[in-house]
Amino acid sequence: MYVHLVGPSAEEAAQVVNSGKRRGVVVVVGVCEVSYSGRAAASLKAGRRLLLIKRDGTLLVHEAEKAQPKIWQPPGSSTAAYVEEGRLVVKSVRSRPFETVRVVFLSVDFVGVFDVGESELEFLGSERDVVEALTQAPWLIEEGLEVVGVEVPMDVGHVDILAKDRDGRYVVVEVKRDVATHEAVFQLARYVEIYRKKGLDVRGVLVAGDISSSALEYLRRYGLQFVKINPRELMAVTNKKASKLL
Repeated sequence: MYVHLVGPSAEEAAQVVNSGKRRGVVVVVGVCEVSYSGRAAASLKAGRRLLLIKRDGTLLVHEAEKAQPKIWQPPGSSTAAYVEEGRLVVKSVRSRPFETVRVVFLSVDFVGVFDVGESELEFLGSERDVVEALTQAPWLIEEGLEVVGVEVPMDVGHVDILAKDRDGRYVVVEVKRDVATHEAVFQLARYVEIYRKKGLDVRGVLVAGDISSSALEYLRRYGLQFVKINPRELMAVTNKKASKLL
């Protein structure tokens, strides 16, 4: 640990955040209000939360439950802390697409900078492996689903799985091997909209190991569906099926 302060003033906390954000992981605990703006908008009312800032620009706002942050910014974001009307403000800006997260602390209980290492994580199966496994077992997504295309090219990317349900309706499936964020929802919504403009009856399904709370909210707004599939369990099911065929 480089430095930590208990019950710091807003000025002291801002100094620690700005000096430590490139040195290690910054941790701030206190009562705060949070707002997100960009391709959509979201906000959190005053409550005690944990703010993490990593040296690659990642910003995470956590509460007492669940693994996923309530609001976050990805690596490459730019973060700055300052004092406004006697309160600590931490602002994170992402340039492409333009998104901002603003955290206003009504009080700060703790601020610190920790020296945390990094290492490579060995995954079991890539995202492409997950897509391939799902094409072999589409019933895990939905009973009666029939795959009609894989990695279908689009002007804005590619559809992981294009299928038809038992009623003959097209289903666009977006696959994420880990936690699905609001970006995955926006991507899926774009694909669905493109097919609808072609006059097709289509719906969208997001498949992932888990989903962030903000992404789930956007999913509901767009009228899309979420199916939770653990990659390890998926690979185990498909490998078991393959061994029976040998």
